[in-house]
Amino acid sequence: MTFLKNIPESSPFKNSNGVRYTKGLFFETSIDNYSAVYTLKNEDHLHYLSLYKLYMAAEDPTEYLFAMEYLDGWEHWQAISRTNWFRPYVTRWRQELDLKLRAEALQRIKAESKSSSKNALAASRFLLEKGWNTEGSPRGRPSKEDIKRRELEIIEDKSNYDDDFNRIFNNQAILNAQ
Repeated sequence: MTFLKNIPESSPFKNSNGVRYTKGLFFETSIDNYSAVYTLKNEDHLHYLSLYKLYMAAEDPTEYLFAMEYLDGWEHWQAISRTNWFRPYVTRWRQELDLKLRAEALQRIKAESKSSSKNALAASRFLLEKGWNTEGSPRGRPSKEDIKRRELEIIEDKSNYDDDFNRIFNNQAILNAQ
C-alpha cells in the first residue's frame, strides 16, 4: 500500500480489534478522523485521497481490482458498498463510470469509422443507427424480478428517509434541550 504514507502499515483499514472500518475510513463520516484515509469529495481534501477519483481512475467495472488496490479486499468493498449511507455514492460512481467507459468506446468507434480499415463500414453503421442508445428500446412488460427489485428499492428509499428524519429530529431535540 504505497499510497498510504502516514498510516501504520499494520492496520490502515482495521481498528485495534481487527474490525474493518466503514464509516471510519472517510473524513466526512469518521468520528475522530484518526482512522480516516479517504474523502467522499470528488477531489482530494486536505491530506485525504478522494475515493471517487481513485474509483474513476481504476476504470474497473468489476470493482475487484479497485477493492484489492485501495481497500482491504473484495469483502471490505462489499461491506462498504452495501451500507445505506454509502449506497448513493457508489450508485452515482457506478453510473458515471459506465457512462465514461461507454463514451470512450464511442470515441474509438468514431475514430474507426473515419479510418480506411475493413471495420470502418460497421463502425459507421453503428454510429448511424445510434447503437449505443439502449435505453430507448422497448422492453415490454417488466419481469417479476424487475418488479420485485424496484419494490425493494422503494422500500429501502423510504427506510433511508425515515432514518434521516429520525436522526435530524433527534439532533434537533438535543439542541433544543441544551
